[in-house]
Amino acid sequence: MKNIYFRLDEELIYFCEMLFHIKDEIYIQWKRDKEWGNELLLEERELTEREIISSLVDVFIYFRLNRMIKKIAHDNYYYTDADEIERICQLTNWVISEKYYETFLFEHNRSLKEYITELLMANIDLSHPIHFDSLVTFNLKPLIKSLQRAVGYGIDEMKREEDYQSFIQSTREYITRRKTKLNELYIVQGECFSFYKANGKQYSSLELRTLMHQEPLYLLGLDENEMNLSPVISLLPKSIYIYGDHPSEPKTLTLINLFQERVQFFPKEQFPFHVNVK
Repeated sequence: MKNIYFRLDEELIYFCEMLFHIKDEIYIQWKRDKEWGNELLLEERELTEREIISSLVDVFIYFRLNRMIKKIAHDNYYYTDADEIERICQLTNWVISEKYYETFLFEHNRSLKEYITELLMANIDLSHPIHFDSLVTFNLKPLIKSLQRAVGYGIDEMKREEDYQSFIQSTREYITRRKTKLNELYIVQGECFSFYKANGKQYSSLELRTLMHQEPLYLLGLDENEMNLSPVISLLPKSIYIYGDHPSEPKTLTLINLFQERVQFFPKEQFPFHVNVK
């Protein structure tokens, strides 16, 4: 029999649920232990070592991961505001789930669960009793370094998010204070937006740059070579019609956030002018 100890009932119950996802029938004994809380006895032949450890990892991720992330945000990065720590935790979970970040966080580009599973496979002897609390405290120290990096990336994401919201707010205020310069602007999605007048003629790059030089776009932190948002802010249209196939494309979403009810989005095939739309 394999002996596994859990201090918390809910962690033991969740562990059993994970085991029953693996096998429909398992012989389990559960009894109270005065010193360790709960003792679980598993029949050795029914489950492999990897299956048991994988289920332990599921328990850790479900019950302990967020707690560890928040502790790192507080102890290592000195955040004390509960709302900020909660947001950092959310963004760190997003970071952990992103393939892009796996390269920097986990060896051999593995996922978080694979990384922890391999870590425990190398450090746990299932012929001896397992104490879940001790396992988390002493066997997952290499994970803490990875999570510290992940929390750092999460904080970077939060700062970018805050910068973006600040940009949106200040630019909205700028737009609200300015008078509109034309009634309609037509935009076609692409790697860069293409801009069209109400008569169907496309704005040239020279026209757009001339208009942009007439606006103090530097006050908004926009680069003179930014050719997606800056032309629209310089033209200050009353109505904006965007045509494309990707309504959630980042440039488009930013434009909608800035101009709000002035913007309407349509499928690319509804573009009204007889031009070569790429």
